[in-house]
Amino acid sequence: MVGGARGRVKAVVALALIAGCFSWSYGREVATHAEVLVAMAHKGADLVAGGRLTAESLPELTYPLERAQAFVRAREARGGAPPPSLVELERLIDRYREFLDALDRVRREQSGDAARAALSGPLAAAEAAGAAVREALRAEGRL
Repeated sequence: MVGGARGRVKAVVALALIAGCFSWSYGREVATHAEVLVAMAHKGADLVAGGRLTAESLPELTYPLERAQAFVRAREARGGAPPPSLVELERLIDRYREFLDALDRVRREQSGDAARAALSGPLAAAEAAGAAVREALRAEGRL
């Protein structure tokens, strides 16, 4: 795993991996996916700003996206109208994907404060989408 300044990111990733081993409630699973995506976005921004993100380390940032997408597909396969929290998780997935696209582009062109500034908009969009997931879970009484 690529090291970062945020020990919390590693802890969140570890919790997400543990989540796969235990049967958690829907609300906890959605919250975990949201937390991991936002934490990994912060980690990615820190790595790019520090000039430490390479193409070889991108899979570490794409794996949580793939897991969240698989979770959403599995829930949608059950049929019925998706709860608002699942709709918000899908929006977060879209924002995270957009963040990764920006991250890959910026990592080749910039570092330091310029990279952090270039990623601030996509990062803020991912953070806002993560907050919307948590709010939807609270409104549903699942958090």
